[in-house]
Amino acid sequence: MKVLAIVNPVSGPSKVSGKLRRIARRLVKADWSMAVRLTRAPGDAERMAAEAEEDVRAILAVGGDGTVREVVDGQIRSGRRIPVAVLRTGTENIVAKELRMPRSSSGLARTLMGGEPAPCDVGVVNDRHFLIVTGAGFDAEVVRRLAAGRNGHITHLDYFWPIWRTFWGHRFPRLRVTADGRCVFDGHGLAFVGNIPRYSVGLRILRQSQRDDGMLDLCVYPCETRARLVGHAIQTVWRRHDRPGQAVYRKCHEILIEGNGGVPLEIDGDPGGSLPARWTVLPRAATFLTPPTSGGSHQATRTGR
Repeated sequence: MKVLAIVNPVSGPSKVSGKLRRIARRLVKADWSMAVRLTRAPGDAERMAAEAEEDVRAILAVGGDGTVREVVDGQIRSGRRIPVAVLRTGTENIVAKELRMPRSSSGLARTLMGGEPAPCDVGVVNDRHFLIVTGAGFDAEVVRRLAAGRNGHITHLDYFWPIWRTFWGHRFPRLRVTADGRCVFDGHGLAFVGNIPRYSVGLRILRQSQRDDGMLDLCVYPCETRARLVGHAIQTVWRRHDRPGQAVYRKCHEILIEGNGGVPLEIDGDPGGSLPARWTVLPRAATFLTPPTSGGSHQATRTGR
């Protein structure tokens, strides 16, 4: 049995070579092996996942959410279906947190060899896949500003100035949002579409979402002023934002958002161009591994093609 570790060496503030060696030693004791591949540029993780050897039974994605998305993207585009575990080294690591991926070497080794398969939906926006959340408007402008000045790994502090400048300079665009063929919003605001309830810094914007229900969650905040934005933020922290009268919240299969003036779009925390954009969902198109619930840590992980 073989594990393929796809490692993004620039993601995360600390080196992971020691942890990888410890994981490899535990695998060898159970007659498994581990091959390590280092990415050098965007797209490498996608290519490596697509080209994984036939005897690979699990992939260990070592990096942040962008690396995880690339690994899943490579499998979808190549027709592979190898279960994925995550060694978190990014800024947020939302996928790893949502799936409760273990941090310890022993826990990750057990998960790779005998973890429970966890199917997850994969969203599609303008032919690009995503796992977590996409946004149109304010947060996408923050992401655009951050990316413009990014140089290597980022921390939460790197978001301060992009958020500050966007807060004072953003003009809330007019959005027209259509869900499953019906117009559900037409006005000034910002919108989120995704698969996972967790968002940056623990916020639960799409808090009703389930990662394997075959549906997208949509949340639109009506907003024209900074004061209204602050109010929405407070309601989101209190997890009251999806109540009637606060925001438009829907579960749906297909979404179209249109906006004027080149409204920016972000996809899982990366710049995603601008509106208009159309969303669909691929039900249970990705498989992750979660820690085994009982013994059986040396069982062969199930895979499919």
